[in-house]
Amino acid sequence: MKKQSGFAILELVAVVALIAVIGGAVYYAWYTHSQSNSTASSYQSPQVTVSPAPQVTKASDLNSAMQALNSADITANTTDSSQLSTQTSGF
Repeated sequence: MKKQSGFAILELVAVVALIAVIGGAVYYAWYTHSQSNSTASSYQSPQVTVSPAPQVTKASDLNSAMQALNSADITANTTDSSQLSTQTSGF
């Protein structure tokens, strides 16, 4: 009996099939991930119409100015109010 060295054809086919299955699973995961990222990156935020700020000539105009600032900034918080309160001290 001869001593066998190397791989049998059946073993080689099994290894190639296993690599193909793993590669297909990786490709599918990458493809679905890239598709979900492309739909997220194509999202456009809604356009916000900004009205011009009213002219401030007296202290009572500051309330309308604060409303205009808060309506224009979707992330508005108390910062606008505190800035306007600081500015009213000059009137």
